[in-house]
Amino acid sequence: MTRHPYLLAVDQGTTSTRAILFDLDGTLADTAADIASATNLALAEAGRPPFTVEQVRALVSSGARKLITSGCDDSVGEKDIDHLMARLFEHYAERPAMHTRVFPGLDALIGEFSAHGLIWGVVSNKPVALARPIVDTLALTPPPVCVLGGDSVATKKPHPLSLLHACKSAGIVAQETLYVGDAEIDVRAAQAAGIPSVIAGFGYAPNETTVRTWQPDYYVDSVASLRTLMLSLQANTTAT
Repeated sequence: MTRHPYLLAVDQGTTSTRAILFDLDGTLADTAADIASATNLALAEAGRPPFTVEQVRALVSSGARKLITSGCDDSVGEKDIDHLMARLFEHYAERPAMHTRVFPGLDALIGEFSAHGLIWGVVSNKPVALARPIVDTLALTPPPVCVLGGDSVATKKPHPLSLLHACKSAGIVAQETLYVGDAEIDVRAAQAAGIPSVIAGFGYAPNETTVRTWQPDYYVDSVASLRTLMLSLQANTTAT
């Protein structure tokens, strides 16, 4: 059953929300099958066993290096890890969105944004050369105002720079934005940027008990719950 989103940290009721930024992997889209394919091709070159898609879903928020190191043993040195990561990205770039799909219902929700005066964008730690074609393939309407990757700025999440850069490029301030993610680094980046954070329980986020320890501003267990939150914030803004 879909519940009303809960509020953890602060009352954002008087904040005028003008934009919603999404993490990509495990938040906006289910990308695990394509990441698993690329990762397993790289690991096979080193004679390592493959990951299942479910294993990738559990690991991908920690980044490509975590995927490769988790698939190797202590006999694999740092230079070999670097080589396997490069091979992962090469394989991934060849087929970045064969099986990737937006989480059900998000396409319809994004379709409502214009009617509510909202814009949206993507801020990922994935290299932008991979993130942008994936978002383009999803073909969501209205299109995002920005797509940032981990190499779009000097420092990746949990540093706030990419989120602040997204706000600047979209012409909005941090307090007028929500950042929706699925990992602790998403919460930390949002907190450091002064942006209210939302953890999407419908994505790759772990159990709700773990999520509570991260102290996001909001937790939503479904896309319907995210819509409820969006409309609630819009209603509160109108009333103030």
